[in-house]
Amino acid sequence: MNQLPLAYLHIIEPRVKGVETIEEGQAPIAAAFLRKVYRGAIIAAGGFDRSGAEAILEANNADLVAFGRFFTSNPDLPFRLQNNFPLNDYVREAFWGGNEQNYTDFPSFEQQPH
Repeated sequence: MNQLPLAYLHIIEPRVKGVETIEEGQAPIAAAFLRKVYRGAIIAAGGFDRSGAEAILEANNADLVAFGRFFTSNPDLPFRLQNNFPLNDYVREAFWGGNEQNYTDFPSFEQQPH
């Protein structure tokens, strides 16, 4: 892969399989393994929260971390992560169809009662 002109390598950690979390709390292993051989930019995804994202970046096993599921329930996810605010739980059943309920109707942190 190092010989190919890739912009980045996007890895999904094996602790997530489709809509299932395979092993809660498992450390990311794919990015750490590939970092040893791949010299380009690595984007890691798959079950990250704020502390896990910070840890993989500090270990230099990824250059960026992608978030998916938490964006569905936190329209202001970057703001929440930056300020260490709590995250709304996502509703997995709403991921693959339905309407805006439990998908695009979650309040931002500032809209919630504190």
